[in-house]
Amino acid sequence: MTKIIKCPKELLKNDLYRKNILITGGYSGIGLFTSKQLISQNASVIIAGKNKKKGNKISKEIGSDFFELDLSNRDSIENFSNEFKKKYKKLDVLICNAALMAPPALGKSQSSVRTKEGREIQMATNYLGHVLLIHLLENIIKLTPNSRIINVSSCAADSMPSGGQKNQADIDLSDPYWNKRKYIPIDAYGQSKLAQILYSNELAKRLEGTDTKVVSIHPGWGSATNLDRYYPFILRKILIPIIGRFLGAITIEQASQIHLYCALSPDIENGKFYSQIGIYGNKNMQKGGLPMEFKSPNATLEKQSALWSWTMKELNL
Repeated sequence: MTKIIKCPKELLKNDLYRKNILITGGYSGIGLFTSKQLISQNASVIIAGKNKKKGNKISKEIGSDFFELDLSNRDSIENFSNEFKKKYKKLDVLICNAALMAPPALGKSQSSVRTKEGREIQMATNYLGHVLLIHLLENIIKLTPNSRIINVSSCAADSMPSGGQKNQADIDLSDPYWNKRKYIPIDAYGQSKLAQILYSNELAKRLEGTDTKVVSIHPGWGSATNLDRYYPFILRKILIPIIGRFLGAITIEQASQIHLYCALSPDIENGKFYSQIGIYGNKNMQKGGLPMEFKSPNATLEKQSALWSWTMKELNL
């Protein structure tokens, strides 16, 4: 088995007093483990998520702050931003961690409905919602010394045949919401995750000369996350726990290591991609790296520029 990448122990002992760290989806899975670790280091952790009941419960248990945030809803994102800036005057680290992965075919469940704007739910939540959040918090982030933005992507931004994604991830700006194409949930997930990497690269360029760094990451496939909640019950509850290790699954603690490294390391480089081991279709990327070159035939500068222009127009930014 490929050696799992770990965050250096000395970074996990740093005193983070007066550091404000915002984590979307920080009340479950990798986000929750990351939240707990950072709180143990004296950071002020703010969790944002859609599930108000769960968010309030978890935040009380671990000592974080909680704000309700639905990343598929513009009003919710704007309300969150306004409330956050009323309470906090700086933001040291923003970890864009929340995500949906491969919900059922569009319209088949509550989780797969389109947004009120008609957007496919994964592109809306994983990508556009986080872009809008970053934009609304950009000024407070840039005013914070040595701040950073961490976009949590996935090896699905390449492909992952052993995880059910045979096709190379791509971004189709002529049909980003799968109105004309046959909807393939895992391919829609890959599109949203590739978009996060290309957006991060472009934002990093645009923030050069500021005190803010932007990176994208692949944390690895945590075998006990909620990301696979749309998988069939037998696969999720029986097969993955039994054979998951052979398919590349790692523990929640192991999958949090890249989150923590990029939040804590003084050595992260603006615009780079940091990866845990992964079930990439490209075998040359499976060992990960701090950082690692993300190689995809669809990760071009032309597509990156086109995505940025489309995104700004789509969100009226």
